[in-house]
Amino acid sequence: MNKKGQLEHPIAIFVFLFVGLLIMAPIILKVVNSTLTPISSVLGNLSSQSGESVTTIRDSFITFWDYVIISAFLINVILLFISAFLIDTHPVFLVLYMLFGFLIFIFAPMLMDTVDQIYDSAQFTSEVTMITMTDFLRTYFGVILLGIYFVSGIIIYAKIRSLG
Repeated sequence: MNKKGQLEHPIAIFVFLFVGLLIMAPIILKVVNSTLTPISSVLGNLSSQSGESVTTIRDSFITFWDYVIISAFLINVILLFISAFLIDTHPVFLVLYMLFGFLIFIFAPMLMDTVDQIYDSAQFTSEVTMITMTDFLRTYFGVILLGIYFVSGIIIYAKIRSLG
């Protein structure tokens, strides 16, 4: 059977990669903030320009990390749609797609509870406020996942329907 261009479990890969990035984001930002903030203060006492430079580097890293998560999310969505277009190679992929989609909707709330515990903890309060786009995706992850699954379902239906 030719599986070129097919993801084995596209929704599962999408969810686990995205949740992994969501879990890593505040932890990495905590490390960066705890390292660069004291350095910025010390250098600011020596020279205000060097203190501002370190603060600029920290702020650009935070913005960069937020865009990395959003970009990974969008790349995963694009790959999911591409795999939905290529699902017509064998009918078993449609059954697996629906099965794993159902399982993701069952287990995604449990995964997001773990992410919510990290994001809602007092230790990461300042880091979470810095990554606004990521926090939006975390907050509305279930609705976004449902919308993506709905659109990919339409793609699969249209693909199967066109084969007639």
